[in-house]
Amino acid sequence: MWVLPYEWLRRHTAGAVRQGISFDSLMGQSMIELQHGDDRDVVGPAQAILLCMNTTAALEDAAHGLARASIIPCHSALSLNIALGCGSLEAAINAVAKFYETVSTAARFKLETSQEYATVSVQVDARYDGDGLQLEETYLTWLYMHCMYFLGHSMPVIDVSLRDPRHYSLGQRHLGIGAVVRAGTVTSLRFARSLLGARSNQQAGDNVIWEALRLWLDHVQTSSGVRDPAMYLDKKGFVRLKEMAEQRNVSRSTMRRRLQVSDGGFRGAREHILVETATGMLLSSDESVEAISVELGYADARSFRRFLKNATGLTPHQIRSRGLSISSGGEQRIVERLVTVSAKIAA
Repeated sequence: MWVLPYEWLRRHTAGAVRQGISFDSLMGQSMIELQHGDDRDVVGPAQAILLCMNTTAALEDAAHGLARASIIPCHSALSLNIALGCGSLEAAINAVAKFYETVSTAARFKLETSQEYATVSVQVDARYDGDGLQLEETYLTWLYMHCMYFLGHSMPVIDVSLRDPRHYSLGQRHLGIGAVVRAGTVTSLRFARSLLGARSNQQAGDNVIWEALRLWLDHVQTSSGVRDPAMYLDKKGFVRLKEMAEQRNVSRSTMRRRLQVSDGGFRGAREHILVETATGMLLSSDESVEAISVELGYADARSFRRFLKNATGLTPHQIRSRGLSISSGGEQRIVERLVTVSAKIAA
């Protein structure tokens, strides 16, 4: 279940609030209804992106007021077009990094390679470290969107490193990228070096920002590109390497090695797949929690509820309620606003 906590809302809008933008106004423009004012309030991916767009528009700053220098909003569209004009993913990442280095001192990207892996890191120049932590993660996700837009589909990432030792996603999947999050000294994502040679068949349309956002929304709303996560578990709940390797177009030995080097390992992979499978079953059927817990191999519903609460912060009932509220027409209105705001930013 894709949900961002209230803490993220506050951290993301901190720069705007310091410049006199109303927090409540940003929430209203982004169709986010707050009931509690704490981490019981959560938002979905379309709302989160709309908040980013509205913050950018309100401040006329794509750095959301969180860096020492600003980034002109239309540069977001320019960077996507630059990426799409490159001959390989490696060239696209380097071109985007060079572009941002040229237009602002707010954010710096760096691509590094080893024999097997490629790592892209982002560093932000911010007055407050908390602002830097937030904006680095935001721009890491933004660069991931560039990669997806260039490829035309989701890009498999091995792991994500964040500088925040208390981040809510540590040991779990990053909500915007899909890989396990670990604490590190830099904000970065790591993927197979072989992907750097990939070429693009994409053609830019009239609203490249929305095109990239739509691709990303499809990615995060379909279980990180895997429509049936249950295929990765056998009847005893063990991870099936064969299916995971085939989906990522690597050998089983490579898949095993990647799982072992990630902080979550096999246990983490199993947990993430179980969460995706369980939330999918809760949202797509009216089966009882008890019946679903049996299907997933739990001895009782209480253990299943405890697992979901620990993994997502939500009960089965909350997951179902959240899914219904998002799908009851509000999602379409959010998308319509996203198209409008992104077009204005790109102009």
